[in-house]
Amino acid sequence: MFLKLFLNCFQNNSQIGLVLLVLVIVLIYMYNTNYLRIVYYLSKIPGPKSYPIIGVAYLVIGKTHAEITQLVIDLINKFSPILKAYLGPIPLVCVSSPEYVREILTNHHGLEKPWLMTHIAVDVAGDSILSAQVPKWKHNRSKIVRGFTPNILKTYFKVMIESSLLLSKKLEDKLNDSKSFDILEYLSKAAMDSVARSTMGVNVNVQDSGSTFYGAMQSMFHIAFDRIYSPWKLLDVIFRLSQDFPRFSQDKKAVIELAEKIISEKRYQKTCINNNDNNSDNIESIDKELSGKSLLDILLEVTKNDPLFDDQQLKDEVIFMIIAGFETTANALGYILLNLAVHQDIQNKVCEELFQVLDDSDRKIELDDLPQLKYMEMVIKESMRLHPTIPLIARKITRDIKFDEYLVPDGTTVVIPIICLHRNENIWTDPLKFDPERFTPENSKNRHPYAFLPFSAGPRNCVGIRYAWMFMKVVLATLLTRYEFHTDIDVNKLEH
Repeated sequence: MFLKLFLNCFQNNSQIGLVLLVLVIVLIYMYNTNYLRIVYYLSKIPGPKSYPIIGVAYLVIGKTHAEITQLVIDLINKFSPILKAYLGPIPLVCVSSPEYVREILTNHHGLEKPWLMTHIAVDVAGDSILSAQVPKWKHNRSKIVRGFTPNILKTYFKVMIESSLLLSKKLEDKLNDSKSFDILEYLSKAAMDSVARSTMGVNVNVQDSGSTFYGAMQSMFHIAFDRIYSPWKLLDVIFRLSQDFPRFSQDKKAVIELAEKIISEKRYQKTCINNNDNNSDNIESIDKELSGKSLLDILLEVTKNDPLFDDQQLKDEVIFMIIAGFETTANALGYILLNLAVHQDIQNKVCEELFQVLDDSDRKIELDDLPQLKYMEMVIKESMRLHPTIPLIARKITRDIKFDEYLVPDGTTVVIPIICLHRNENIWTDPLKFDPERFTPENSKNRHPYAFLPFSAGPRNCVGIRYAWMFMKVVLATLLTRYEFHTDIDVNKLEH
């Protein structure tokens, strides 16, 4: 009877039907979760005023991404160290003290990703380790980490050097225009080339070609991310009616085709290693120069022997690794170079250290040089403190957790605002100032270990941390021994 009434409403008045559909989804959600118990205990936690159904959505309507980000930061700082809020009908708890954050990230009842995150992540990268439930995540991560051991990373170093040298050449060509330009696209393409050629053993060659899938990946990622800032688009039925959906579907198809090509061409190489035949428009060649196994080699072996890691799982992980490997790393490098362009004295100190390590010669950076770049590492950390590439993370707790006098019930989504941790004036003196000296051994020794989380922390942290550190240092060393960086941007007016 209800279904018939709903269908009649939807046919006669699509707006009423849409409202009814949202209400039905909300009621189903409330019925299938620990909702009333969560609401009861969260009522004791401070937070902004929320209204039934819409929660705090009234605060963000009509605001830009930058304004929403600043609003969230202001609310978290106002109610720190803990606040509750409702995103629509969904209850959230936000913790912003390092000790509370440690309790979540190290607790084996704090490993699950919440629906808010997994819903979008699955759309982008399927059921990869980014979004998988804990049992599957544990199983698959144990396979993937084999592609990021110190010995495997050493084999990736040559690719990183070559990608950064090609990046340098592309920038040199661009400099002939003698105008300021946005370097981010160049960094993103170099990062994508590097991650595909090193971890997959396949040269996608986006720096040298007019590749379609680079734009598709960028577009798909940004459309998906925009859904977080437009909570009504979290509902698939509304997102599918939006103007973004056709483009998203087209982009996703291109990205899936890229992953399938990478896997099929790698398999072709493994079965016919001496055959140089290439049937792909976008993938230039299999890289036979790599010594040792790539991550994809390892995962292909896993698919032969592990029924839980099938071809679909392999495809999901390939997509995730490429997106994670190029988007976040390129953004981090962009902010680092911007901060160096603004702070010429700090840029000079990084260059002095580089030339000292390289003995003032023209030689390329080598793997053994990277640990000696101590000041560069401090600069990277300070830039990632001010501009974290992942501004917040979230977990769904699977058992009650108590934060001092507040009990947060099983099933609650707990948000960790990394950007607020990194700008907390109780932890960082003059937190908006760019000051790499914060990360000297002396200044770091008494700092809470969960006050600085550029790659998350705990068991479910970023699987490619060491890869990212290597690549960022290689790119910076390659560029800063060849160029000075300047900018017309007023860093104080940047929107975060």
